[in-house]
Amino acid sequence: MQPPIFYAPPQAISDGLITLDSRESHHAVKVLRLKVGSLVLVVDGLGNAYRGEIIKLGAGKKVLVKAFTTMRNFGEPNVVITLAGGLSTGHKFDALVEKGTELGVKRLVPLITEKSKVKIDDHKKAKAKQARYEKISLSAIKQCRRAYRPEISMPVTFSTYLEEIDDDALNLIFHPNKSGESLYNLKPDKNIKRINIIIGPEAGFSDKEIELSMKKGMLPITLGNRILRAENAGPVICGILMYLWEELR
Repeated sequence: MQPPIFYAPPQAISDGLITLDSRESHHAVKVLRLKVGSLVLVVDGLGNAYRGEIIKLGAGKKVLVKAFTTMRNFGEPNVVITLAGGLSTGHKFDALVEKGTELGVKRLVPLITEKSKVKIDDHKKAKAKQARYEKISLSAIKQCRRAYRPEISMPVTFSTYLEEIDDDALNLIFHPNKSGESLYNLKPDKNIKRINIIIGPEAGFSDKEIELSMKKGMLPITLGNRILRAENAGPVICGILMYLWEELR
């Protein structure tokens, strides 16, 4: 049986000792009923995982863990995927963050597109959204047992994001248009270690955005006859690409 997993930021880890915060400690003691001597796994969100055991229930009921071994890039894929998704109404991007994290996405970018029904003109609101997404991703890394919490960018416009696209990566924009290349025909190149994926909001992309992305060298891809909801397209695409790059073995 695998040991339960917890999160501790790097500043809570020193000389092989890890202090879990009040929330994580409550989950360990009150929910899971762990005791001194229980084996646990602690991740720091930066790719490190620590196997150890609980050695003390300290002041304020905070749990102290002694680490035995350290594992780097625990649960992380070799291919680096960035998933940029158009912001839609409701909590659709929340689902994108959760499922993208579970599938091994390295970076998530909320996009403000021409057809986005969500407009973010207030920096404070943008920061609040980013904080919520980070909280969701933190919960997801524990659920899927990976040690790296994805980077979640501040919301940016579609054109701004295109300016930072790496020409050496595989750059794909998914659009329900018959003129796009079928994902079925995509042949994985194992030498490619970085993939950028762009998916649209619930209303899709404008013709201008598709044209702009193609000028940037992005490859338009279609998923065939069916149109997936915004919150489903990203996870489906990431799952397929992880499979093609042999990350689901």
